[in-house]
Amino acid sequence: MITPHEISYMKSICKLCFILLVAACVQACTAKPATQLADDETILDAYWMLLSVEGQNIPEAQDNRMSYIRFQENEADVFGFAGCNKFNGKYKLTDTSLQLTELASTRMSCPNIDVENRLMEALRSTTTYRRSGDVLTLYAGDKAVATFRAGNPVEAGIDRRER
Repeated sequence: MITPHEISYMKSICKLCFILLVAACVQACTAKPATQLADDETILDAYWMLLSVEGQNIPEAQDNRMSYIRFQENEADVFGFAGCNKFNGKYKLTDTSLQLTELASTRMSCPNIDVENRLMEALRSTTTYRRSGDVLTLYAGDKAVATFRAGNPVEAGIDRRER
């Protein structure tokens, strides 16, 4: 037969389990959103939305797609969207240096092709980078050539098939 003391003990255990379950659910619901990066030091596996090229702000996207770049951690692949054309290539990354190589892009005709051409040239000339919070700046020597902010696939107008 179960004593009243044992019943009280089991109720206390059930309450504790319930509290732990609620705490776990709250923690899961407050995880960082996709725009925040898990590792404050890395530039890898994040969507970096283009803000400016050679100090000039980028015009609003006409078709709800923003220019972006993404550095894949595995295979050292880089890919992105330059405003009209998609691009891809390879990267070499150390603590301070960054080189983009083997860059290739599609060849669609675009109204703002000059901005896209400047971005591609900025990427090819990149030698170093600096990250400050959610802002990534690429440099050619000591000259800033492109600035990005952390974003997510939805902002970039990327559907699930492209990820």
